[in-house]
Amino acid sequence: MFKKLALTFLMTTMVFSASVAGPSQSQAKVQAAGAGAVQAKTADQLYPVEVNRKYGFINGKGKVVIEAVYDGYGYSGVPGGTVYVEDHAAKKQYYFSSEGTKLFEYKLRDAGILYNDRALYTAKIQLAGGATATRYGYIDSQGKVAIQPSYVRAFNFSEGLARVNLGKASGYINTKGELIVPYRYSFTSDFSEGMAAVTLAVGGKYGYIDTTGKLRITPRYDYATPFSDGAAVVSVNGKYGYIDKKGNYLIKPQFSMAQPFSEGLAFVERNGVTFYINKKGVKVIQGYTAGGLFKGGLAPVSPGQRYGYINTSGRFVVKPQLYWADSFNGELAEITLLVPDTREEIRGYMNRSGTIVWPPASGLPAGVVKP
Repeated sequence: MFKKLALTFLMTTMVFSASVAGPSQSQAKVQAAGAGAVQAKTADQLYPVEVNRKYGFINGKGKVVIEAVYDGYGYSGVPGGTVYVEDHAAKKQYYFSSEGTKLFEYKLRDAGILYNDRALYTAKIQLAGGATATRYGYIDSQGKVAIQPSYVRAFNFSEGLARVNLGKASGYINTKGELIVPYRYSFTSDFSEGMAAVTLAVGGKYGYIDTTGKLRITPRYDYATPFSDGAAVVSVNGKYGYIDKKGNYLIKPQFSMAQPFSEGLAFVERNGVTFYINKKGVKVIQGYTAGGLFKGGLAPVSPGQRYGYINTSGRFVVKPQLYWADSFNGELAEITLLVPDTREEIRGYMNRSGTIVWPPASGLPAGVVKP
């Protein structure tokens, strides 16, 4: 998939973290998850930056909001979402709002990112037999315990619900810790557009439930992904297709790779050829070996060696001069520049006008291509 910030798994929740290695080298085709796909919004949003191996955050205009003096960070990548930075010497992490206001501090790496004003945290509890075990609970946006640590497994909240396990089976709780969907599933996904993919048994077929736990689409798929743009990618007999929220095929399984729909288009592969389709399955944009999600009318693509951005007509708005490029997230998109005659990569951000807002122009080495 497209190169992304390195991911670190904290308490079974996926968190962006700079305390591990930087971007990977992969530039393969994307099959991005539809759950949590960020739409372009005007809400404040912060973006992580690195300066001399220290980390901070900028806003959508490229202005430094949190100075890059910290040892690591975590963020949700959602407009209006909170972030945290890590102080390894103090063994603490500090949470900030999307405007850069400090919210609270917490013990280093004992809590994750806030989603729906709830963040996973861990605690040691004593079991009935006297042994101790790690369990998961949730804190609120002030760092106070909102849901007691009683879960063997737990995940971030999405659309007001979080999937949790007391034993082997998984169910869903609300932000008050009330069980909304009973513990009955072997596999569960986050909710997206009011639906979640589930299986009843290990190795069983995938179906979908709504936020009340009602089965909306009977389990019959070999694999299923969250809904995005009113459609979900499903797999049958090794091929991918798309369904609507009634379980009807929009496009029957026929692709070897399929991205979620975004703004009416999806990047797919069939018979070794990649292209964008519309919801009727018609090929509308072609000629690119790699492509990403459309956000605010733009998508990153590569015709070969370099990346640029196209509009929904398939025309380049930013020419393919970038070493790598991600889909837009709010006002900015993460990009990578390559220093000439070296293998050094510079991670930065570009706005929708094609202007690099980070690093500042004065900080770019001579010879770096500036689109």
